[in-house]
Amino acid sequence: MHGSISLISGKKASDIMKRLPLFLLTLPIFWPMAQAAAPTAVPTPDAPAATADGEALAIDILHRIGMVTQRENHFTETRQLHALRVPLHSEGQLRFIPPDYVEKLTLSPVRDSFIMQGDTVRLQHGQNPARTISLHVSPALQVMAATIRGPLQGDVALLQHYYTLSATGDTGRWTLTLTPRTAETAHIIRLVQMEGRNNTLDSTHLVQANGDVTDTAITSP
Repeated sequence: MHGSISLISGKKASDIMKRLPLFLLTLPIFWPMAQAAAPTAVPTPDAPAATADGEALAIDILHRIGMVTQRENHFTETRQLHALRVPLHSEGQLRFIPPDYVEKLTLSPVRDSFIMQGDTVRLQHGQNPARTISLHVSPALQVMAATIRGPLQGDVALLQHYYTLSATGDTGRWTLTLTPRTAETAHIIRLVQMEGRNNTLDSTHLVQANGDVTDTAITSP
């Protein structure tokens, strides 16, 4: 991709944070392929109660997902935002290259680019200049980065730092749920839920702390 890149820090970081949920929290953090000492728990009414068996299944699922290599898939997404009367629909392409490269390219209705690699996020909207943000400018960005990359990498310890993990079903067909384990996480995300089969994820359901909802269907390219 081309375009000028500027490093965002300080006060400007708070401005970009207003847009980040639309890039980070709506990023489908999983997609299908052939064949993720913790702080005090924060109750989340949307989430089912975690059990030892449910946690063990969740860990097994994440390990399976983390074993998958490079991923390239198509997504369709629906966002229901409090600020808007009608849902927003988008679609595009997803890519993950181990160990930490994540790309979301929205093709419709507006071309948006999101790339996370190492400790930075690169954003570009339409023909506007690209912007690069350090994940270290805000703890909230680090939570979001863990939410995206933890499952892709199969990093259970990282996810357990921020979330309580649970799952229902079995490895053949399952529902995986991440609920906030810390107040910091709960300030951003209320619930992340995924449905899939074996190491394939078919859909994601994400509820932000403000109640905005993103549903994503994930298919082969």
